Amino acid sequence: MGESENIKSASAIKKSAMRVNILPVTERGAALGRTIGALFTEAEVCTPKTLKAGGLKKKVKSLWKSTDAIIFIGATGIAVRMIAPHLKSKATDPAVLVADETGNFVISLVSGHLGGANELAKRVAAATGARPVITTATDSHGLPCIEEIAGRGGLVIENVKKIKVVNSAILSGGPVVIVDKSPERRRAMREFVATFGPKADGIFTFVAIVAPKDAVRAYVVVTSEADVEVLQPLRRSTMLLRPKEYVAGIGCRRGVSAEEVRRAIRKAMKSAGLSPLTLNRIATIDIKRDEEGLAEFARSAGVEIEFFSAEELNSVKGVFEASPMVLKVTGAKAVAEPAAIISARAELCQEKIKTKRVTVALAKAPFTL
Repeated sequence: MGESENIKSASAIKKSAMRVNILPVTERGAALGRTIGALFTEAEVCTPKTLKAGGLKKKVKSLWKSTDAIIFIGATGIAVRMIAPHLKSKATDPAVLVADETGNFVISLVSGHLGGANELAKRVAAATGARPVITTATDSHGLPCIEEIAGRGGLVIENVKKIKVVNSAILSGGPVVIVDKSPERRRAMREFVATFGPKADGIFTFVAIVAPKDAVRAYVVVTSEADVEVLQPLRRSTMLLRPKEYVAGIGCRRGVSAEEVRRAIRKAMKSAGLSPLTLNRIATIDIKRDEEGLAEFARSAGVEIEFFSAEELNSVKGVFEASPMVLKVTGAKAVAEPAAIISARAELCQEKIKTKRVTVALAKAPFTL
């Protein structure tokens, strides 16, 4: 889900790409709001005058589904009343922080782990000299939570309801068994857990293959396979984590919709036996930079798009079915398959699958930190 830096000045902290909206309710808090806003490449710092004229309640409502984080500068009670009607789930709610107008405290209020509010609070505190206030249970006990471990491995939690099961097991002292066939990812997660000290290190066991034991409080299984067979006795105590490691090479006609792209990718991933949550990014030819359907899909799926020139695509060795029409329009003999190969730096795991207006091929990218 981030980094925690012990740095004193705002200028020394690397700017975050999060979409952040800062809402100071008083003129005195506005200066602090501008200081915090300087930390982010995408930050809107409202003025108290604007909020008073347009209504703080309306502003929060308009932001709730479109921003990554809301930072109130003012009283916690005001923030609580403003966000209460909109709270749905830790999986979808934005990070919400509250800072007092004098800059003494910054409170992680909502979505501490999944939304990144805890790390954001530390980041803002480091820049302003405030004291971060973090009350989530694992943090209070100096232990890692499963959301942080998943983030370290670049993993997506399939069922957020299992977060409570696993974190309760961590707080109880474990054992918690994390099953992952990737030795590189196991090593990365193990090293992250070790930074919390011997107490945390003793809670977790990292293995390649599950071996059910009565004493284990929770299992965490990392797999890209769509159909995972979890033994009946373990279902209530097993969380599935999905590695975002697959690249979808895309070829499409002009004017394709985001829904057409989504359906085509789902079809390809189903054919390969993969969970849709394992999609890391999409790749295509550079003349599709202005293709709104691709851009809209990428935004909704939270993935990036990589673009390659016709020359780059044609340089990929392999026998790909060539279309005279595609070659005439794009200058590339093929798009989907070579785009997936270049982006993932790996061979195909799923050759191209066609729908009416979209072609998709898949390749598995190696794990990197």
